[in-house]
Amino acid sequence: MTRAAIYARVSSAAQRETHTIESQLHVLRPYVAQQGWTLVGEYLDDGRSAKTGKLEARDGFARLVADAARGAFDVLAVADIDRLTRTDSIEERAAILGPFQRANVRIVSPSGGEIDLRTMFGQIDATLRALYAAEENRKRAERIKAGKLRAIAEGRKPAGPTPYGLRYDRATATWSIDAERAAVLREIFDRVVRGESCMAIAEDLYSRNAPSPRGPWSRHKVWHLVRSRHAMGQWTADKRKRAVISVPGIVEESTWAAAQERLIEHGKRGLIKTKHVYLLEGIARCGACGSPISIRSATGYVVRGEKRRNPAAYVCRSRKLARIGETRCDEPIVRTAELDAAVWEELRRELESPGLAKDIERYVASRSANRRAWADDVKTYRRKLEKLDAHEAALLARFRREQISEAALDKELAAVARERTALRQQLDAAERAASTRADHSHEALSSFVARLRDLAKTASPTERQRIVRALVAKGGAVMRDGAVELTLRVAATSRDASGAEAAPSLAVASF
Repeated sequence: MTRAAIYARVSSAAQRETHTIESQLHVLRPYVAQQGWTLVGEYLDDGRSAKTGKLEARDGFARLVADAARGAFDVLAVADIDRLTRTDSIEERAAILGPFQRANVRIVSPSGGEIDLRTMFGQIDATLRALYAAEENRKRAERIKAGKLRAIAEGRKPAGPTPYGLRYDRATATWSIDAERAAVLREIFDRVVRGESCMAIAEDLYSRNAPSPRGPWSRHKVWHLVRSRHAMGQWTADKRKRAVISVPGIVEESTWAAAQERLIEHGKRGLIKTKHVYLLEGIARCGACGSPISIRSATGYVVRGEKRRNPAAYVCRSRKLARIGETRCDEPIVRTAELDAAVWEELRRELESPGLAKDIERYVASRSANRRAWADDVKTYRRKLEKLDAHEAALLARFRREQISEAALDKELAAVARERTALRQQLDAAERAASTRADHSHEALSSFVARLRDLAKTASPTERQRIVRALVAKGGAVMRDGAVELTLRVAATSRDASGAEAAPSLAVASF
């Protein structure tokens, strides 16, 4: 009595869903019965590739080898030899076929007949079939890669999921906007720009059962959508080659840029929300080590039955979070109440200064000149990017005509990708600088300063914090030896040692 085993494998989830495993079994089971063999086992690997380096992931094959070693069957039936292997690695091919040779197991297939690994001709036959399968797989991969590059060059969707908020019609090769999902995406951008955290947005969308991009909403999914450039019409279809396809834009470029600034400023957490308001929270840094300044919350404790309280204070993060073995920053801790009061008094006096409107006007005028220069740079960078796109399209056309090799194409595309990345970074910086808008009229500026003065007289803690952040940039409050030096964002009346204009600093007394 000849004992037979069946091995069936598919290499992808897509093949699994089309019942390729069942189709193999539908052929192999009758084949075993027709030969008069006794079927003693079936070994399956769903979605497991036979490419080089994938052997450890094939659990069904591991059980098959173990059973062959203990003599559980005499014949192994497969649909084709490539179900076992299509590797071009001699070492891996030996690891796959060697156990069957040692166990005197014959390999058979309905279309290819018998392979007896005990004979020289059987070994040659198995090797050649595996090499043919490996070569066919390589050619198929090249065809898929070339087709993907051709689709990208023509603005068509190559493969994979459609970007969130968009639709793609393969019949007409046209892109369009998915109204429902696009509305969700615009909402996400608006909420991020307002300072809401990615976690809060994700939780709200999940509770509303809003359509999500492949799986439930999460903080990372929201962050990834905001970071993706497809929302403003630039979808990266191939990250490795940095190939970009133009798609319908869902949000304005200015909205996308504003959202990126918020993510850089606040991360996935959104705006810092605490029960108390501290003027320098989020904008102060340590003058000794450069670390951000954190808030030490007020705490209560009891000593010998007496209630005591540590007031809230500013403390260097390096001092607060120093690990064992690390050198702690020795910048002193400063109470928030006293320092905030001193900072506000100094800024209030600055607002009362009669020359503040002229300082702001000069600052805005200098920014206006810079904007005109930046606008010229934007045009230059865009022209260079258009030339790069044309060069890339020409390379792909030459590759399709087989005028250059794949290796040469990859080298050229890598160089184009590096240059494109650098140009886009320069373009983004230039566009942000050129998009700054301001009213040049002296009357408007004077009116703005007058409103600030009026507001400062009766400002609430939250309004005071907003005024401070309007006048002092992030990192513009430097704490050293218990004092703080504020660098104003807009005034530009003083000059440094080289004679260049520099924003004046306000020194606030230490405590």
